[in-house]
Amino acid sequence: MMGRVVENILESSDGLDIGGEERIVSIMMCDLRGFASISEQLPANTIVSIINIYLETMTDIIIKYNGTIDEFIGDSILVIFGAPIKSDDDPKRAVACALEMQIAMEEVNKRCRESGFPEVKLGVGINTGKVVVGNIGSSNRIKYGVVGRNVNLTARIESYTVGRQIYISEETLNACDSLLRIDGQMEVMPKGVQKPITIYDIGGIGGDYDVYLPEK
Repeated sequence: MMGRVVENILESSDGLDIGGEERIVSIMMCDLRGFASISEQLPANTIVSIINIYLETMTDIIIKYNGTIDEFIGDSILVIFGAPIKSDDDPKRAVACALEMQIAMEEVNKRCRESGFPEVKLGVGINTGKVVVGNIGSSNRIKYGVVGRNVNLTARIESYTVGRQIYISEETLNACDSLLRIDGQMEVMPKGVQKPITIYDIGGIGGDYDVYLPEK
């Protein structure tokens, strides 16, 4: 139901007049780790087929968890939880969504193997914080999007994954009410931050969500 509401807002003429506003959201960035080097060895049709299998599967899960897909950039997906519609459980849904996406990579790779394609690995980064959301673009093209330091930080967090990991910020961890299974943590110094931050490798979420990866 919420997914339909989001679509109505983004597609309506009124939606073009929303304007920008500050809001606290959870941002998810994910991509196929190492895919650029793999794609150098593959025909163009194979590359597109792999990406389509992956995006088709991931998009269905993101819609299930009421995420707003901001952008596809090649094999990367930028998703917002908390805009244009905000809910109290945005960070938890973001983590649950990421976990189900990692589980679904088994099906993605099964389809890849059946088609004679190489297997691929998903990396996910999630961060929660203040951003500006609204209409971005020009008179020729307007899109509902998200900008700000926390978007960049999410991309930096995701860049530490090597495949099959979900790394989240401390802000996202604190917003999830101790429901998470933490499989590891590390201190990192992403570009653009003034002091080191801790990111957490997440293996599951309990409560009403109850989504877990196999124990490492």
